[in-house]
Amino acid sequence: MFPAEDLDERGEIPAPFCIEKYNFNPHNLMGDFDYQDGKIVLMKTSQGFYIDKKARRVNSHGWYTIPNQGHIVDKDGRKKFDKRQLSGEDLHKLFNYSGKRFDIKDVMGQFDKDANGNIQP
Repeated sequence: MFPAEDLDERGEIPAPFCIEKYNFNPHNLMGDFDYQDGKIVLMKTSQGFYIDKKARRVNSHGWYTIPNQGHIVDKDGRKKFDKRQLSGEDLHKLFNYSGKRFDIKDVMGQFDKDANGNIQP
């Protein structure tokens, strides 16, 4: 996509594209849930594991996880956050360009999802 002379000494692509490189869609990481008073309603299996409405494994905050590992994955099972990057089982607070901290769940909204985890129109 970029000529070699546009890459920096580490092989990174130029701004603003390098900033966008690490963006992610939090809806692809969050299970499909019912909501009550704006909070997700978690379900548990008889073995004590958290699941979403489609019986996919999630952690106590509703993020898709790899069982027994704690990494956050997307709806297709690709690892997006290592458990060492997490605050407990949740994502750390994020920062906007002005330096204001926020929780991603406070701004992502709630949508119905189909059987594949895609947002319904």
